[in-house]
Amino acid sequence: MSAESTRPSVEPQLAAAECERLARPVGSAFRLASLKLPPARQRAVTALRALDVSLAEIPETVSEPQVAMAKLDWWREALLGMTQGRAEHPVIQSLAAGLEAIGLGEEARREDSPLIAQLEERLGAARIELEYEGFAAETDLEAFLDARYASLFALYGRLLDLPAGQIDAAAQLGRWHGRLDRARLLGRHARLGRVYLPQDTLNRFGLDEADLYREPAPTAREDLFRDELEAIRSGLDAWPVTGRPPRLFRILRAIDREHLRLMQETPAQLTGGRVEISPVRQWWLAWRASW
Repeated sequence: MSAESTRPSVEPQLAAAECERLARPVGSAFRLASLKLPPARQRAVTALRALDVSLAEIPETVSEPQVAMAKLDWWREALLGMTQGRAEHPVIQSLAAGLEAIGLGEEARREDSPLIAQLEERLGAARIELEYEGFAAETDLEAFLDARYASLFALYGRLLDLPAGQIDAAAQLGRWHGRLDRARLLGRHARLGRVYLPQDTLNRFGLDEADLYREPAPTAREDLFRDELEAIRSGLDAWPVTGRPPRLFRILRAIDREHLRLMQETPAQLTGGRVEISPVRQWWLAWRASW
């Protein structure tokens, strides 16, 4: 099926603008990281990020489980539609066009392709969030992080035409980026009944899920937070990349490390709110990492 047979849902410029709104708001880390990409690759990466944001919004904003699952099923059908030359949403339209422009259009039209398999992984992670049952062991949490974040970072690598070794390194960075993201939102998620820490880790500190937001806080809670943040620091520091990684990943990693530094200064506040970096500081970190 040719690219010309794809039926656009809106004007291409409007579809691209919708992806920009979702994926690259002014001052965001992703905007800073993707600013200097070649135009065609920037459009493809932006559309992929917009799809990720759209999926992330479902478990975060839809309170009715049946409605949330119906939305996720709709996105799965929309992704299947892309393989059949249909564009049922501006984000899917832009993603299909972006993949076509960088030479991945044929793969995007094959249901059994590696690219579609990785997008299906991302959809699977959203289902895990909607059907949350906790994580018994570290391997269970890692499987979720790989589906939710590592697959996405690996796809960024594919869209940037990186060699296989750097794509694998991007996936590992994605895992630690995701673990930090879950730590930044720990308090909010815990109050919603979703804890992105393994049960065996909680047991090791003598805690249960309710202890993560119970006040006054158990003494062991801060010890748990410090342990988790140190594990993330070790992971980010040990990033196994060869050569000079792309600017996109260097900037995202630099901003992650700054978030982590602030969180390690006040681990007791992890349940109080999301740690943020000032726009000026974030811009400076991106500028320094770009050299």
